[in-house]
Parts: sequence; C-alpha cells; structure tokens
Amino acid sequence: MEVTQPKAYKASAQTERSRHYLGGYWTFLTTGADTGGAFALIEAHLRKNMEPPRHIHTKEDETYYVLDGEIDFVAGDETHHLKTGDVIFLPKNQPHHFKIQSDTIKLLVHLAPAGLEEMFLELSKPAEVHGMPPAAAGPPPPEFIARVKELQQKYGIVGMNNNEIKSA
Repeated sequence: MEVTQPKAYKASAQTERSRHYLGGYWTFLTTGADTGGAFALIEAHLRKNMEPPRHIHTKEDETYYVLDGEIDFVAGDETHHLKTGDVIFLPKNQPHHFKIQSDTIKLLVHLAPAGLEEMFLELSKPAEVHGMPPAAAGPPPPEFIARVKELQQKYGIVGMNNNEIKSA
C-alpha cells in the first residue's frame, strides 16, 4: 500500500468497524485508508487454540500490546511470555508464531505499513453484536483454508512447514 498524506482521524471501538474472524472479535480502529497507508491499528479479542501457525510477514512490522490476558510469542528461536501491559515488536521477515495462554486475550495489533488489515477484513464477517461470537464447532472448512492461502500470497505472508521451521 502506498503511503499518502493522511488527514487527522478519530475513531472509537464501534460495532460498525468490528468483525468476527475465526471465533474472535476484531475492531479496526484505523486502516490504511484512514492513515494514508502508514499503519493500521486493530483491537483483537482472540480465543485460545485459534492461533496461526509459524509464518513470516514480508511487507510489514507488527507490534502487539496486551490489554488483557497472557500469550507466548516465539520470534526466531526466542520465546517471550507477555501478560497484561506488555508489548512486543516483530520485525518483518522474522519467523514467528504465538500461543495464547489465557482462555482469551485482548490485544492491540499495530501493522506498519498498513495493508495486511485488508486480508483480515476480507476473511471476516461484520459483527452484528459487540463482543466475541460463539466458539467454532470445529476447524475452518477447506474452502476457507484455501482462501487464506491465496490471500497470504497476495499479502506477502509466507507459511512455514516443519522443514522450513527447522532451517529458519
């Protein structure tokens, strides 16, 4: 996404900017459209056991601030335990994944530059109510997984299989 001169912008955690994605509740506080492509800021409420596998972002840096809960991030070969009030910066091109330790977690997710939030917007559904949706009854359907893989290529996310993890 190209960075342009943004205008001043104010937002609040409002349902019309909120989406349900993989059993979580995501509020898109800012997107690239709001910041001229500079960054996106998302408030994410996630459930334990709905974490992505190890992967690499090739286009953006990520910063996570824990608002409530506990989570372990593995960045490269280092594990970092975060709890409420902690922050972690994950530079692009570094293999990483995370494991939620509490039943749920509430995070601020900062993406710089913006762009990746568009993938989450595309994969999610508008939230009809404020808060977490019911837990999923099983794994995502194969067509959803295929769509995720397609969008990962578009947005510069490299998924890693076991052989790649050992050599990363």
